[in-house]
Formats: sequence, C-alpha cells, structure tokens
Amino acid sequence: MLEQLKRALTEGQRIAVLMGGASPERAVSLRSGAALMGALEKRGWNPVSIDPANGRELPEALLKNRVAAAVLALHGEGGEDGAIQGLLETLGIPYTGSFVGPSALCMNKIASKRLFRDAGLPTPAWEEVVVDGEESLASLPDLALNPPCFVKPMATGSSVGISRVDDREGLKEALRIAVRASGSGKTRILVEEEIIGPELTLAILDDRPLPLIEIRPAAGFFDYNAKYASGETRYLIPPESVDPATLERATRIGLEAGRVAGCRGLYRVDLMVDGDGTPWVLEINTLPGMTATSLAPKAAAAIGISFEDLAERILAGAGLERCRASS
Repeated sequence: MLEQLKRALTEGQRIAVLMGGASPERAVSLRSGAALMGALEKRGWNPVSIDPANGRELPEALLKNRVAAAVLALHGEGGEDGAIQGLLETLGIPYTGSFVGPSALCMNKIASKRLFRDAGLPTPAWEEVVVDGEESLASLPDLALNPPCFVKPMATGSSVGISRVDDREGLKEALRIAVRASGSGKTRILVEEEIIGPELTLAILDDRPLPLIEIRPAAGFFDYNAKYASGETRYLIPPESVDPATLERATRIGLEAGRVAGCRGLYRVDLMVDGDGTPWVLEINTLPGMTATSLAPKAAAAIGISFEDLAERILAGAGLERCRASS
C-alpha cells in the first residue's frame, strides 16, 4: 500500500489525517491527530489535516485535497462509529482502522457485549436502561444488578460520562451524568457489574498482539482525568499483578474478541482480571488514542516500534471494505 500511496503523491494527491470532529472527545482527537501528523511529516508524507466538525463540508474537503488515503484520528460518535468510514467507502478513499460494521458494533457497548457473550467470551454482567431525558429519572429504574457497578453511556469513549457507583443513592446521579454525555432524546445506558482486580489493555496491530499493559490509576478508576490529565497513573509493561498463564489467557481472549468483532489495523481491547485469574472483556476501541499518554504507542514502544514506525504501519493498512484483496 505504501508504494501505491507514494505514486499517488507524485500525481498531486495527498494523505489526510482526519482529526477533531464534533464529539465530546474532540480535544483528545486533536492531540492524536497532531501526533500522527508530526510522525508522518518526519517520514516525508506531507499530510494535510482535515477537521470534520462540520460533516457537510467533509466530502468537498476530501475531494478538493485529492485525498489518496485517510488516516483516522477521530474518537467518539461521528468518527469512530462507522459514519466517516461509510462516507470514505462511498467516495472510494482508503482509510485506516476497522471497516464500517466493526466500527459501529464496537462503538455500541451493549451490542458488543452481546457479541462477546454469544461468542463464549467472559464479559461482566450488565443491564440496559432506556432513559428518555433527565426528567424520566424522577424515580430509579428497577434493576436486578446491584452496586457496586459502573454506569456508562452506550456510545462514548475516553471514559466520557462513566461513573462508578457504590450504592443505590449514587445511581440516579450516575445515570444523569451518562444521559448528559449521550445528548438529548431517548438514550440507552449500560449498567455493568464491577470486576475487582487488575486492569489490562491489549493493543493489537495487524492481527498481532502488542505487549499487555497493566493500568494503575493513583486513585479511583481509569477515568478521563486519569487518562489525560493527572499524570499519576502508572503503566506497567509487563504487568506485575498477573501471572504469566493469566497474561497468556488474556492475550488469547483479547485476540478472539477482536476476531469475532471483525476489527483490523490498530485497535485495543480493555480487560479486567478477577481474583480467580479470569480475564473479562470490557470493550474494544477501534481507533485508540495516539497522544503522548496513550496506551497503544506505549505498547508498541515496548517492543521497539517507534511512534513514526507505528504511524507509517497504520497508514500502510489503509483500505476499503469492498476491495479487501487489494488493501
């Protein structure tokens, strides 16, 4: 693919990094995009940045810049959920990351958990709550799942709108936070059993696992602040709280989760390990962060893949779903 793209560049086409967008994860996306832009510039690709904050202007921007391939540095709804991927398919522009179906599936935390369950993969117990605006939360929904638990919007990333709940008193406010993060109208919320134990993440690049990382926040859970702001979270490679046999099993489960979801390119599977050593799949991130504190670049660096190498390998995987054989 890289040789094809080099030829395209001699004919006046460009590599585009799509970054920003209109989701609550815009700030993180801009940082991911800037990092990828810098890495590709160092490798001589002269990329152009395109911000699809106004989706109606995106087709014109892609065509005006004669984009030969799109590197996706988008996070959240509108960029990670199959919408941008579908547009690029329609325009015939190869793009990085998972194709339309897997992108939409993995962005939907409830649908992906059903897939994991049906595939026989361990995933924490959950319930779905349908909320029609904050006003519908005057009384708590009838839940069989009791705290401690997590309350998550169905379709956000970067831990936006996620709360840990210790008792039923905190459940109503957690649901409100999730509703606000989800936008207006009828909203589906995930209430998920808490698994107590080490948190692991497995980045997968072109169907090959990178080293597992153990995540140790200074306090609480791995929320938005712990990911991007506090600077106090520890990232252990290799993990220190899990024995080698469990690490091997976690890697195998993570690979299988990606396989059944149909993911490709660079993606990340988040897991928890319980007291019995069982790894539980939480979710799949099809466009992992590429900031200075992001996990996938850390895992790649642990085996000698520089950030510039990683960016170029991501670019090399650009393709179209309807012509996989040539992607």
